[in-house]
Amino acid sequence: MIVIIGPAHPYRGGIADTNESLAQVLIDLGYDIKVFTFSRLYPNRLFPGKTQFSGKPKPEGIDIERSIDSVRPMSWFRTARTINKMTPSVVIFRYWTPFLGPCLGTIARLIRSKCITIVDNAKGHEPKFRESFSLRFMLGAQDGLISLSNHTSNQLGFVKKKPHITYPHPINSGLAPMIEQEKARSILGLNNNAPVVLFFGLIRKYKGVDLLIEAVAQLKNQFPNLRVLIVGEPYISIKPYLKKTKELGLDELISFHTTYVEDKDVGVWFSACDCVVQPYQAASQSGITPMALHYHKPMVVTDVGGLSEGLKMPVAKIVTPFASNIADGLANVLKSEQPSKNEFAPYLKQRSWKSFAKKIITFAQSL
Repeated sequence: MIVIIGPAHPYRGGIADTNESLAQVLIDLGYDIKVFTFSRLYPNRLFPGKTQFSGKPKPEGIDIERSIDSVRPMSWFRTARTINKMTPSVVIFRYWTPFLGPCLGTIARLIRSKCITIVDNAKGHEPKFRESFSLRFMLGAQDGLISLSNHTSNQLGFVKKKPHITYPHPINSGLAPMIEQEKARSILGLNNNAPVVLFFGLIRKYKGVDLLIEAVAQLKNQFPNLRVLIVGEPYISIKPYLKKTKELGLDELISFHTTYVEDKDVGVWFSACDCVVQPYQAASQSGITPMALHYHKPMVVTDVGGLSEGLKMPVAKIVTPFASNIADGLANVLKSEQPSKNEFAPYLKQRSWKSFAKKIITFAQSL
């Protein structure tokens, strides 16, 4: 028996999706899996988006129990007691925000089984109050740590006595299939002959949308029919971005689509584009990278944090986080021949959930 603790259905987002992918591949490998998720993840007043919940159905075959209230300690004790009765061989946590450090760290301290944590973010891209304390409290209760980039591993250097491995962010198994580009563009109302660049994911300050807008201004004469799609729910006000777009005369080139994209629709956006851009100013790693790899789309990514680790041309153009460099990178990719499926194949093999799950099992058994 293996227990996973973290977001899962009915919660939406990349971490919920990846927990479900991990659970499914472990089931496929013959393990009994139980997922404990939240009855309440974030109090509504703390959540910056429109909803925390997904519209997709519950995944079949995965036992998911909503038992953890992030702000009610009694639920932490009840969950730990339930897990102890199950006597799992290992409990796998996810850590990505200091808000959940007290909750998850307490549960880990009450569990008698082996505990390991997959650390998505060690330090916030937007610093938060007492994040160092929460991180230390959570990781101090673990028997082993798994990070998704060398950058994050280096940030965990203070946990010197904890066994630790690094593995790149796997590609989710539930992504919608790729469709013909012409069909995808027809659905989105895009010109078949226009070069199309996609920024995808939650819109937050550190993700460099302002840099992307400035970069597009430098490209508009070189690519007069360029279309840049900024797709994702904003967690900040986008009024400054809209104002900047208008002031630079880019209304015809840049379009904002500010709703959360469910899994079933992701394939349309990625299939329609020629290139995916990640102009981030900070990053641990990104769930957008495996999406781009899945859809065989070349990327322009900034060399911040662990964002560009393991990537190279022709699959990815690595640039510094300045508008002029992002513009040059986009021009380079858009003028180049699209990478072949064979050039994506090594990345797809390395980032499979099956490989990741086997790595976790081997690591847990070594503790």
